[in-house]
Parts: sequence; structure tokens; C-alpha cells
Amino acid sequence: MYTYIERTPDLCRRIAEGAADRVAGLVEQFTARPRTRLLIVASGSSYNIAVAAKPYLQRVLGIEVTVTWPMSYILFDHAQAAGTFVLCMSQSGKSTNTIEAVRRARECGQDVAVLTCNGNAPIREVCEHVYEYGSGVEDYYVAKGFPTSCTFLFEFAIAAARALGTVDGEEAEALHGELLAAIDASCPLLDASRTFFDRHMDRFVRARRIMCVGIGAGYGVALEGALKLNEMTGIAANAYEMEEFVHGPTYEIRKDHVIMLVDLGDVGHERMVQLHDALAELTDHVYVIDVTGDYTGERAFELGGPAAGDVDALRAVVPFQVLAEGICSDLDMLSYNLNNFDFEQKMKTKA
Repeated sequence: MYTYIERTPDLCRRIAEGAADRVAGLVEQFTARPRTRLLIVASGSSYNIAVAAKPYLQRVLGIEVTVTWPMSYILFDHAQAAGTFVLCMSQSGKSTNTIEAVRRARECGQDVAVLTCNGNAPIREVCEHVYEYGSGVEDYYVAKGFPTSCTFLFEFAIAAARALGTVDGEEAEALHGELLAAIDASCPLLDASRTFFDRHMDRFVRARRIMCVGIGAGYGVALEGALKLNEMTGIAANAYEMEEFVHGPTYEIRKDHVIMLVDLGDVGHERMVQLHDALAELTDHVYVIDVTGDYTGERAFELGGPAAGDVDALRAVVPFQVLAEGICSDLDMLSYNLNNFDFEQKMKTKA
């Protein structure tokens, strides 16, 4: 995974700099008629990406953005009002439930598109509007897919808003520049994260549970962090929206649990600081992935660079990826994890 993480900033910059051509088809389809809602259908890392990108998409596009799982869409959420645009995301392009969700959308006469990293995947057979975000296919764990998908979605929002006239050229350039700055600021994070977690690895490999907490785009990062820890380490990991975390889950905190907070410095920042200080009275094992510099102590990992709020989701995921890889290596979990692909085959999760 380290190789993927190392290559990701260059991939993101390439996507951002070539965005005019890369997002053009999706922008044209999206702006072809009035839109009141963007509904993103996804599972796994694609779902987490959509949750992380939602605040930015909603802010720049100026419409409601909703994220749901494929089976929820198929069974319950397929009745959508006119003006809804359905975007189905699948990193592999092989997720069987997402493929069925595309079919369901078409049956319901909805305007639907697919976003994937694999334009030759089976999902192309069920949708005429398939767009590649440009990361290339990943063999096992999604690493570069998270930042590159966020980059594509952010550039799509900028271009669509520009086409609709809700932002002008100067505003679009400012948004684009902010995104490029966040991408560049992610370059040092691989080495910085490895140095940070090397100092604390003994605590993490002995953890019975890792609890990841965020809000807004940071909640999407927490979801992806927990998923990577689940997939790679064999350690139980859960993600919680910040306010939901204080409604019950705190009662299960034990001495062998680790808590990881994600603070992107935008919505909920003051409340997150309050949560951090309260948790510090319950346990010594509270870590923070932070852009604000408002946390002190050896368990605070500051991302550095210019703070960009929800845009920083694309780089805040890097420490989680590095941590998951480090624990996986220390516990020699790779061979065990590969056995789980047999489970996926039995459950027919991929076409």
C-alpha cells in the first residue's frame, strides 16, 4: 500500500490539471436539465468517499446531496422526485449490488451515471454513461482511490457550478487552486505518518478496539479509516459521527481501546475539542488527526499545510492508511487477509 500512497499526490494533481476534459462528460449530463438533488449510491470505500465529498458537493453545487447504499436504494430509496441525478460509484466496477442499483435506476426512468476506476468492468454493460476518475485499478485494498475520487468529485462540482453560472470564473479558479494546494500538502504525509505511528505502534497493535470519530467530511475519513483497519489488521474498528459517539458508544471505552478523532477544522471544531478534552479524562489513548494545530501532546498528528476544511478529507485519510499498513505488517496479517477473498466469492459481492 505504501507504493500506492506515494504515487497518489501525482495522480490527484494529474486529475485536477486535466479536469476540464476528464469531468466534461459528467458535467454535460448533469447540467442537461435542472437538478434539485444529487443522490450517490455506493458501498465500501466508495460509500466512504461519497460521505467525505458530500459537504463539498453540497456547498459548491448548491443542491441537496444524499448518500445511500445500493441495497437501500434498490429496496427503499428508488422512488425519486424529478430533478434527482443518480450517481452510482464503484471503485472496481464489479460490485454486484451497485450494478443492480444501476439497473433499478434505469427501470425507474431516472437519469443515472457511473463513476469507477475501471472503465472495462461489468458495470459498463448496464449503463451508457460510465466515467473513469483516473486512478487506475487497485489490486487489493483501496488506497489511491479515496484521494483521487475526491479530487474528481471536487473538480466535477467546480466545473458543473461554473457551467450553471452559480460560481464565476474567478471563484472557480480559487476553488481549483485550493484543491491543488491540498494535494501538494499531502506529499509529506506518508513519511510524517510513518514516523508518528512508529512511535505509537505498540499501543495500536495491542488495541482490542479502535474507535474512529469525525463530523462532516471528517466522518467520511473516519469511516474509511475504520474500514482499512478492519480489512487489514484483524482489529475491531468502528466509525462514529461525532455527536452519535457521545450517545452510548462512550460507555464501552476500556483501557485497551484506542480512540482516533478527525478534526478538519470546519464544522464542529469547537465541539471536537470539547470531546477530546472529555475523553482524555476517560482514557490515555486518544489520538487526533488534525489540521488546526489546536491540539497539543504526543498523540496529536497535525497534517500541516494550509487548512482547507472539507477539501482536506483527501489527505486526512493518509495517516489511517499508513497506520493500517503498519499494523498489518507488524501482525503479519496479509496471508490471513487474502483468505477473506474466498468469502467474497461465496457471497458473490463482485461480478
